[in-house]
Amino acid sequence: MNNSSYSIELKNISIIKNNLPILDDISFKVPEGLTTVIAGPLGCGKSTLLKTINSIIVPDSGRVLINDKPYSSMSASAVKMYRRSSGFVFQDGALWANKTIYQNLELPLLYHFPDISREEINSKIKRTLDTLGYEEDVNKRPSDISAGNRKLISFARALITDPDILMIDSPEDSIDFSSHGKIRLIIKDLKARGKTLIICTYDEFITSMLADHIVVLFKNKIYASGRYKNIVTSNDPIIRRVMSHVLDKVSNFDSDILDLINPDFS
Repeated sequence: MNNSSYSIELKNISIIKNNLPILDDISFKVPEGLTTVIAGPLGCGKSTLLKTINSIIVPDSGRVLINDKPYSSMSASAVKMYRRSSGFVFQDGALWANKTIYQNLELPLLYHFPDISREEINSKIKRTLDTLGYEEDVNKRPSDISAGNRKLISFARALITDPDILMIDSPEDSIDFSSHGKIRLIIKDLKARGKTLIICTYDEFITSMLADHIVVLFKNKIYASGRYKNIVTSNDPIIRRVMSHVLDKVSNFDSDILDLINPDFS
């Protein structure tokens, strides 16, 4: 459904709330067609950074550039095209509580493709849910399904327009073991298809097996950014502390074993 490719770059982004910095002078270009993991301690601004990358949050200073043009100066039609090509999975799902699962899933299709037929909507919803292994009644409301299934529906809503870029906030939060496994497989498949993925996560599998690039946030700044192997083999004490969930398992491995774990950036 999407034929456009988008580059995303943040330049000198700062966000302040109650006179405290949430993000402090952040500059970062999202690697296209790769999986980027944003890591950092609680409260360092990971979710805010992800929402700023997607222009859900407007920064107090700095610019978000889409294909080298400021997002703030893009035309309404250009923004709509960009939105069609990017999806966002919220940490809490952020489903419409007063709408059914079906209605939550048809909304992006109706918005981005106003001439779409009911038959095509039904087909896309069924295909997306089958891919995720979701089997519950789509006429239920979000409050009638489990937290894990709400997260799956949030993924389905983000994926239903077949975006080239997907931003995922804490895929491991508030889900059961079965849903967690499904989400890992979804992300693995999206990576294999060459999608641009930006993920806030502590998930060891996603980070150690799927990440191409890691951004380390510390005290509301980008402390380090680089290829997976360069980050996880760093001796910097702050990087090691932030990456402890991964480093506990891979810090003692030599380079050859790291290449087997994640060969893309050997």
